[in-house]
Amino acid sequence: MDITFVYHSCFLVELESCSLLFDWYGGDLPDMDRSKPLYVFNSHHHGDHYSPEIFTLGMENTWYILGSCIRLSAKRKAALGIEEERVFRLGGGRELTLGGLHITTLHSTDSGVAFLVEAEGKTIYHAGDLHWWHWEGEPDPWNRDMERDFKREIRKLEDRTIDVAFLVLDPRQEGDYWLGFDWIMNHVDIRAAFPMHSWEEFWITKKLTSDPRSEGYRGRIHAVLYNGQRFALEE
Repeated sequence: MDITFVYHSCFLVELESCSLLFDWYGGDLPDMDRSKPLYVFNSHHHGDHYSPEIFTLGMENTWYILGSCIRLSAKRKAALGIEEERVFRLGGGRELTLGGLHITTLHSTDSGVAFLVEAEGKTIYHAGDLHWWHWEGEPDPWNRDMERDFKREIRKLEDRTIDVAFLVLDPRQEGDYWLGFDWIMNHVDIRAAFPMHSWEEFWITKKLTSDPRSEGYRGRIHAVLYNGQRFALEE
């Protein structure tokens, strides 16, 4: 499995028989084998997770799996040359079998969905904006509800082994930046974790792996240090 961190929350996963592209919203992509099927996942409509530019990838041998909050008018679809049979829109709590993939969605704590993708005997999780968004300044009931909703969704993964997980690690949360990442790593069997949604503040990974609270899982974190970084994961 070859993985490229493109930027922000965008990753390209290249498997033997297909490629998976998560939360790309424009800009340069690495070279990929376009003779393989390409599955494009966008978790929700926020501008740092989706743009209609995704459809410049074309329709040939390409399928789009989008959070149901992403909507396009008939006029825009016609202008972009979108073939409806290649676009699937999913809300939370849905399942879809597509080609050699089995896709399950979770409800986000912000907007849209998180994706759990099973392919070639591997399980890949992309959080989108499903995260423990604890913010100083928000009312205590709001923060308690966020914690409850996050834990409710992540508990659905507790009986799974996830080979690769792309998880939010957002420095804007300041002292609470570690909460969601830490909780999922301590409650789900994740073999390889990749921080994302860090706004190019790549130091945040080193901060987490230097924190005593990460001792039990820091060896499973792959440090994302720059846009375009590539990783080759062995069996």
